[in-house]
Amino acid sequence: MFSRNLGLISEDDQKSLKSKKVLIAGTGGMGGVCAEVLVRMGIGELIIADHDIYEETNFNRQLHANKETIGMFKVKVLEAEFLKINPNLKITSYPEKVTLENIESLLDGVDYVVNGMDEMYNSLILERTARSKRITIVDAWLTPYASVFVMTPDSPHWEEFLNLPTRGVALKDLTPELCNEAVDIEVEYTFSHFKAYEIIPKNVVKDIVYKRRPRPSLAPVVWLSGVLMANEVFKLSCGKPHTDYRGVFFNQYEMDFIKGSIKNLKNVA
Repeated sequence: MFSRNLGLISEDDQKSLKSKKVLIAGTGGMGGVCAEVLVRMGIGELIIADHDIYEETNFNRQLHANKETIGMFKVKVLEAEFLKINPNLKITSYPEKVTLENIESLLDGVDYVVNGMDEMYNSLILERTARSKRITIVDAWLTPYASVFVMTPDSPHWEEFLNLPTRGVALKDLTPELCNEAVDIEVEYTFSHFKAYEIIPKNVVKDIVYKRRPRPSLAPVVWLSGVLMANEVFKLSCGKPHTDYRGVFFNQYEMDFIKGSIKNLKNVA
């Protein structure tokens, strides 16, 4: 069923994909797209975790969100759909958040982690634990442009790279306020690429960061980011060059790629 991949990837690449186990935490927009692309590429095993159910506000961007799936757990819908694509796929679905209680079981035997979650606190549980186990992480951040980041065990984490206020704070001591401040710095970094504030005003972005209004999402940005994340997992799985912790940004309006870089961010050490 994956024979049409061959020629663009090798048989050895295909075998490497089949041998890999990937955790995707957050299977809404970006995470759901990433998961489906990996399934269609021939990934061998997936762990998918998300506590959320489908609702109408997901229709604008999330795969398999429709009138028939309203009220159903996203991971259970995706599990059923993915097994229709590849009945031999090994897949385990967790209809729950990433927590301190379940993180060890979620990461058991995992080769790579994909973070598709919105919440900073749960992301820190996932990513700090993955790093302690020397598991490479693929991520994408809030921006009006598609993006992707890869943090290997030997590269800085974005808590270090951006000197986030959560750095060095025990998970049990993190507060919502501190997590919001960290997101604010993360957004300052991502929005320093291209001309993001020409698309969405800075005051609106602040309201989103501090949860005074819902986060907007547009299908092209979400899907492009999901595909980019799946592509990085593919490259990692097959030993090919990949992006790094500073990220890559794609301006879908002007069709331009740039590598992430620090641009006079006051919060960075």
